[in-house]
Amino acid sequence: MLYPPLQSLTGARSLVGAVLLAACALAQAANPMPTKDLKGLTDPDGLKRYTGSVLTYRDDAAYDELKFPLGKVVAKDDQAVAARSLDRSGQRIMLQYLTPAGRSSLEVVRNYQQDLKSAGYKPTFECAGDACGSADWIRQGYFVSTLVSGAYWSNIGDNSPAACGGGANIGDFRYALLDNPATGSTVAVAAWKPGILSVYCDEPEYQKRTSVIVVKVDAKAREQAMEALSANEMGKSLDSSGKVAVYGILFDTNKADIKPESKASLEQIGALLKQQTGLKLHVVGHTDNVGTLPANMDLSKRRAEAVVGALVGSYGIARERLTGNGVASLAPVASNRDEAGRAKNRRVELVLQ
Repeated sequence: MLYPPLQSLTGARSLVGAVLLAACALAQAANPMPTKDLKGLTDPDGLKRYTGSVLTYRDDAAYDELKFPLGKVVAKDDQAVAARSLDRSGQRIMLQYLTPAGRSSLEVVRNYQQDLKSAGYKPTFECAGDACGSADWIRQGYFVSTLVSGAYWSNIGDNSPAACGGGANIGDFRYALLDNPATGSTVAVAAWKPGILSVYCDEPEYQKRTSVIVVKVDAKAREQAMEALSANEMGKSLDSSGKVAVYGILFDTNKADIKPESKASLEQIGALLKQQTGLKLHVVGHTDNVGTLPANMDLSKRRAEAVVGALVGSYGIARERLTGNGVASLAPVASNRDEAGRAKNRRVELVLQ
């Protein structure tokens, strides 16, 4: 076999290198630093941005639940877990910006704090750098993942201005949380300097900026969009599978007090038990996996017992026909990696004794 001379090999390597450099240059050109808000994105009413910033991402939810960190965040099994948290649910808005060049995270966060203070917000918690814990990367399992939905990562991909504003080995990370006791609104601000970026990004330009994520949750009752299962539908499910999941019995986060909008579902369970006088049921509480297993075991049992108490006290069902128990997150029906899955896992099940 004939081998090419060394000079030919060197030339081939140089050609490959040139092609790779050209490809990288083309990739970088695909995402230059934006000079204006991305198409279709606007600020929400009543929430200002840092002057000169560009809006690169927005995600709204009519109802969501967040655990805002009140302490150091650690990465555990690809999930970010805070030592303490401020739990809020309601209407949620999440925004991502890039500031003008040369602004520090401290300057940006202090401006937000000052503006929000004038609007009645009170400082609740703040941290910087290592004091925040796992905040050196922007990906799932790290600090920012406590503020964004699970869909954020797939939405931005690795070829968008929002992704280019992220980065690994980031620096100058700061976080501030403010709460408005008068309105029930909570605002979190996280700011950082992008680190190592994707080849799709104009890295030098993005690294001159400060990336900012702002999340606001306004206290708002969840719309009751689910119709209560009828007594007949519950009976059919019990006959066919020995159990029925009830999603119309609602509780506030980390509480076992039944919310008023649960009345329709409780009425149908009461009707079923009155129609079938020999029916005996286990009432089983289920939670998602947020929090510790012992705490969720206790919470799920207390919720089940609250349902039993309501059926006995308000609907005249004999106590010996019902047994309340809880299994926490040990019997999920969906993944707990995103809010949609966690919502399916939070339920009350009726199981034949």
